[in-house]
Amino acid sequence: MQQFKKFLDSMEHYELVKLKQGIENSTIDIGKEIKNKIKELEKKHGSYCATCSSDIEPYSTYNYTLIFGPEDFRKKASFCGPDCIQYFLSKLKETEKGDVDRKTAELPGTGNE
Repeated sequence: MQQFKKFLDSMEHYELVKLKQGIENSTIDIGKEIKNKIKELEKKHGSYCATCSSDIEPYSTYNYTLIFGPEDFRKKASFCGPDCIQYFLSKLKETEKGDVDRKTAELPGTGNE
């Protein structure tokens, strides 16, 4: 919300009045604009491989997209081929295993407190 406040602070008085009128008259649909921007950003993130950073051909059948993370904080990664997605998943498993090992080491009664 801090960024939104900065956005409003950057606007002139007449721009704020015009924005307010647009919202009240339903000529500006903020929800729709936000959804469109999210779709645009999601499409942009899917334009390169998350592993090797090569460009992804949007109409190729060899592309893979992985959506992961908790429900309220989904992440999306695109890959140019099966080798890149396998590499990504193996590194993800290593990272998660490291997190589990650290948490286990911190548990009381394990002798590693």
